[in-house]
Amino acid sequence: MEEYRDLISGRILPYSDDEYVRQAAERVLLERGWDASTVQVAAEVCRRVGGQTVEVKADLLLMAGGRPGLLMRCARASLVSREKEVVAAARLFADPWVPYAMTMNGEDAELLDTASGKVLTTGLEAVPSPAELERMVEELPPHHPTPGELDKAMRVYRTFCFIQCPGKCTV
Repeated sequence: MEEYRDLISGRILPYSDDEYVRQAAERVLLERGWDASTVQVAAEVCRRVGGQTVEVKADLLLMAGGRPGLLMRCARASLVSREKEVVAAARLFADPWVPYAMTMNGEDAELLDTASGKVLTTGLEAVPSPAELERMVEELPPHHPTPGELDKAMRVYRTFCFIQCPGKCTV
């Protein structure tokens, strides 16, 4: 079974169908000046919303100004099909919510505004440098989600988690 050495954390990772996509994303981050102190690989947090608990995952979490600034989802195929999932994850991951979300397939990327869910820019150029993300985060006031916003994000996120392929597709 093939293994990967993670570019940012240095950990040995087992094969998964999407790991090469995350490694491609990490390569872009390193080219943009990111380092291990400001990037969390395979970040997870358990959130309790409305009496339910969900484990929220980020393939990559970029820190800006000492707080999460950009949550990334790295997976094969269509970027559009991941938009709602990554925005929901960014809304759930922290309080205040992570202001930006990104979906990346290794060849293309979309930067999304967490508040509106709108695509701000596309292409690998959409991946911000540490200084760019810091500036972007500083320009937005922190948003503490309401219980209603959290409930909606939880329902969206759980739906996408339910329909995803396992780490290694057997189809």
